[in-house]
Amino acid sequence: MPSYYYNRNKLRGGSYEDLHLSGSVSMLGPIKVDVMRMNGDFFGEYTLKVGTLHATGSMRVPQMRCTSAFWYGNSAVRTKLQVSQHLSISGQFIGEGSIIAPVVRMNGTVSYSGPITAKEITAYGTLTLGQLDANAIHLGFSERGLCAGIKGKQIVLVPRKPGILERMFLPPRSVNNTFLTVSEGITGDNIVLEHVITNTVSGNDVIIGPGCKVNKVYYRDHIYIDEAAFVSWYEPLPDTPKQT
Repeated sequence: MPSYYYNRNKLRGGSYEDLHLSGSVSMLGPIKVDVMRMNGDFFGEYTLKVGTLHATGSMRVPQMRCTSAFWYGNSAVRTKLQVSQHLSISGQFIGEGSIIAPVVRMNGTVSYSGPITAKEITAYGTLTLGQLDANAIHLGFSERGLCAGIKGKQIVLVPRKPGILERMFLPPRSVNNTFLTVSEGITGDNIVLEHVITNTVSGNDVIIGPGCKVNKVYYRDHIYIDEAAFVSWYEPLPDTPKQT
C-alpha cells in the first residue's frame, strides 16, 4: 500500500511502511505500520500495530501495540497500550485505559487514570496517576500530585527539584505546598518518601522523609522517620514462615 498518507479523513485497513497523519482521521479497518507520525485526531474501532510512533493530538482506539511510542505537546489517549521497548510522554497529556511497557518516562502535566505496569517508571511534573506497578519507580512531583496506589521494589517519591533555568530566573520555589497523595497505599522493598500523604506504607527498608503524613508504616529490616514527618503508628512486619 502507499507509504504516505496525509490530511484525509478516512484510512482503510492494511499494512503501511510510513504514515504521516494530520487533521481528523478515522480507521476503516485494522492497521499495521512500521513508522507512524501523527498530528491531529485519530480514532477507530480496530486494533493498531505500530513499530515507532511519534504523536501529538488525540487517539481513541481499542488496543494499540507499539515497539516504541513518543507523545509530545498537548495530547489525549484512550486505549489499551502495550509497548515492547520504550514509552515516552512529554508536555500536557491526558489518558485512560492501561499501559504495559518495559520503560515508561513522563515529563510535564500528566493525568492518566488507568494502571501502568512496567519494569521502570520515571515521571517528573504535575502528576495525576492511576495504579503503578514496577520494579523501579521514581516520581519527582510538582504542586499537588495524586496517585491511586504504588507497588514496586525500588520506590522513590520526592518533590521535583527546580531545573537550572528555574533557579536562574525564577524566585525560589517552596515545597511546603507540594505533596503527593497516594490513596491506596505504598508497598515495596526499598522505599524513600518526602512530602507524601498516604494511609499505609509497607516495605523492607523504609525512609519516611520530611513533609510526610502516614497513618501506618510496616517495615521488615530498617525504618527511619524524619523529625519533620508525621507517622501515627509503625511496627515491624511479621517474619514469613519458612516452608518445610
